[in-house]
Amino acid sequence: MTIKNILAAILVLVIQIPNTANALIGPIIISLKPTNIASNYFNEVDTSAPFSSEIYTESDINNSNSSNIYDFLTQNTSLNVAPANGNRFTQKIAARGYGLTDGYQNIVITLNGIRLNNIDTSAQELNVIDINNIEKIEIIKGSGSVIYGDSAMAGAIHIYTKKNTETQLLTAVGNYGLEQSAMSFGLNQEKFGLNLSLDNLKHGGYSVMDPSGNKDKGEQTNKNIGIVFNIYNGTELQLGYSRNNLNNRYPNYLTYSQFKENPAQNSTGRKYTFREAKSTTSSFKVKSQLNDSLLLSFHTSKIIKDSQNTYYYSSSPTKNDYDYRSNDLLMTYENGNLKIDSGITTFNGSRKGSSDTTTKENTGLFTQFQYNQNDTIFTAGVRNESVDYAYKPNSGSHKSGSHHLNAFDIGFNTNLNYSTSVFSNINLAFQAPLIDRFFKWDGSFNGFMNPSKSRTINVGLNHLTDKTKTKATFFRSNLTDEMYYYSDGYKNTNLDKTHKYGLELQNKYIVNPKWSTNVNYAYTVAKIDEENEASGAYNGKTLPMTSKHNVSASAIYSINDNANLMLTQKYRSKAFSEEDFANSKSQRQKTYSSTNINFSYRANDNLEFKFDIENLFKNSYGTWLRDDVIYPSNSTRNIKAELSYKF
Repeated sequence: MTIKNILAAILVLVIQIPNTANALIGPIIISLKPTNIASNYFNEVDTSAPFSSEIYTESDINNSNSSNIYDFLTQNTSLNVAPANGNRFTQKIAARGYGLTDGYQNIVITLNGIRLNNIDTSAQELNVIDINNIEKIEIIKGSGSVIYGDSAMAGAIHIYTKKNTETQLLTAVGNYGLEQSAMSFGLNQEKFGLNLSLDNLKHGGYSVMDPSGNKDKGEQTNKNIGIVFNIYNGTELQLGYSRNNLNNRYPNYLTYSQFKENPAQNSTGRKYTFREAKSTTSSFKVKSQLNDSLLLSFHTSKIIKDSQNTYYYSSSPTKNDYDYRSNDLLMTYENGNLKIDSGITTFNGSRKGSSDTTTKENTGLFTQFQYNQNDTIFTAGVRNESVDYAYKPNSGSHKSGSHHLNAFDIGFNTNLNYSTSVFSNINLAFQAPLIDRFFKWDGSFNGFMNPSKSRTINVGLNHLTDKTKTKATFFRSNLTDEMYYYSDGYKNTNLDKTHKYGLELQNKYIVNPKWSTNVNYAYTVAKIDEENEASGAYNGKTLPMTSKHNVSASAIYSINDNANLMLTQKYRSKAFSEEDFANSKSQRQKTYSSTNINFSYRANDNLEFKFDIENLFKNSYGTWLRDDVIYPSNSTRNIKAELSYKF
């Protein structure tokens, strides 16, 4: 008996298999249909993918009534998300046991194909994305290194915005001085398309005033324009431009007793950290169907950013200017059951500070094969990437370094029957060091570091019926030279050997035409196998900021054809604090728990009202750096009312 038949026999014993694969709930569109995946240039449905995925459509995002993209990812996905040192406008995102300390450095995030990762250790900034303008979010776990290269060890997150065909106005208000407004306009014709959007967000702050009379308040404005020309014979031109402005303050650290007493207090008596950031992104893409088998595309983008931080311990601002330029050339060949994607990608990034300029340049070549045979899809791909660094101080000698790195992925997905498929893939990935890793705590040059490498195996199952959609994945990753900050030695270095494993479960279930549920659970273990620092005291210890249990659960109730109610519960178990690699600190990262209630009422096809209560029970959460160094991030019950109108 073949392995395929054995698996089918086991599954028949534990799963009752109905006949259909799609269902709708009343006025809430809950689609159980497979969803096409654009990531990895796969262009097949998610239940046929040879890798683990979480796909969230426009209806999923709308049903959540989330205030922003960070809230959506926190409350509805398997990702771990938390404000970066208390900064709610720039948050860290982690997956697959890489931890909230540095996990965001091990996952690639793109917006409409443009890479958002930075060349230093600052987190990707998703605050530039208006959640009301998102069409789809694709989370690819344990894969993506062949296509996206550097940093795709945990996987990749891909965000796609809408091509609007209407005009929409939105306004929202809430407690703690929340004010939000957004406008979008779309025009899509046969040969021409135009999309405009503008959004603004303000909040008045959650903590007490600092000595300058300011709370931890903030404001951001995002402007976007996109133009599409359909020239002839399948040739399309896309132009994009966006401008983003942000200024905000975020609170200082607290001791444990201060955090328990009142997370909104200002313990240091100093001013809050103040950040100003501006960025512009311009892009051009052309794709042409040269013949029935060959598609050629070229995508170039440029991001110019400047960021200025005035920290609570200093009166002088730290200023950096960034210049990122990317070029992607892709050729897709299809003939019968065979598809080949090959490409060249380049990324040139520079950061100019007050005393030096540091650059990181990536050049990658990749080829990926996809072959369909009966009910089975096979994929295999390989990538070679060179990474070059240059450090140019205003005075002193220049330094340079380079790495030559490889990635591969091989996998398959096969249908056991009309409702169940299994998949598996093996992935080799890497992360080249970010430029901050080369510097000591005082800003002096420390030296170049080894890149991190991972080998991951995923084994998973998809099951689809008329009532439920289920995904399950088991994974194991073995790593060498995972990067971290060795606080006792005040330096960046590498963990010699580490490993991670876990189980991920997703289930959408339609109880009846009024009720549906959605559960997302991740069980993760992350361990240090060998590390020569601290005389081996880290060996066998759990990696900091890695929660063993991560649960997102929601229930949607359709009150009538116009009104819906959604209850969401997010839970993340405790972990060791950011610097506690020896697992010996007396204080640990506390659990995260938040209960949200969302109500929506659609008066007609154009007018909609939403009401949201976030963190209903006012649970407090902060980020533990070490004992008595806690950055508060959430302790309030937040209420918001929103009104939108489509023309």
